[in-house]
Amino acid sequence: MHTTVDDFAAAQAATLHQAQGLARTIADTLTAMYPTAAYLALERDEDDRDHLWLHSIRDITGHILWDAESSSPMPALADAELRQAWGQMDPCVPSNLGGLINSLAAVGALFDFLPDSAAHEDDPNDPDPDLLCLTLSNQAEPGLWWWDGDALLRPYSASRPATPHH
Repeated sequence: MHTTVDDFAAAQAATLHQAQGLARTIADTLTAMYPTAAYLALERDEDDRDHLWLHSIRDITGHILWDAESSSPMPALADAELRQAWGQMDPCVPSNLGGLINSLAAVGALFDFLPDSAAHEDDPNDPDPDLLCLTLSNQAEPGLWWWDGDALLRPYSASRPATPHH
């Protein structure tokens, strides 16, 4: 079976549109669970750079609200509409959230870089940009304002400054 270039482009655009919607569901879920959350920090796997690991959930100052390394359970999700959006999947199980994040990356969606203002002294310091993130609030500033495009998942963010940050 042959597919036209236009059909492929339409399918790709539809997939990225759905990825944007899922990113919004994830952001809204995490802020329902952690009302002051601003960033879902993500770490690249050292051996498989295409795989992302959950690192932490942070507020606007970088204070860690939930750490993937800890055994702290995530709070229950009380919002019925958001709970329904997750279907049979439990959003309070970190591996479910991590699986969705990697599914988004697998379809070509891109994540922001965690800004220096939300960095933590014990964050990983690998040779590539340290941590990626999903912005969760209207106060969250992405690490690279100029980075843009349909594949970039930025469900919420602060207003873009008038002059570009470099």
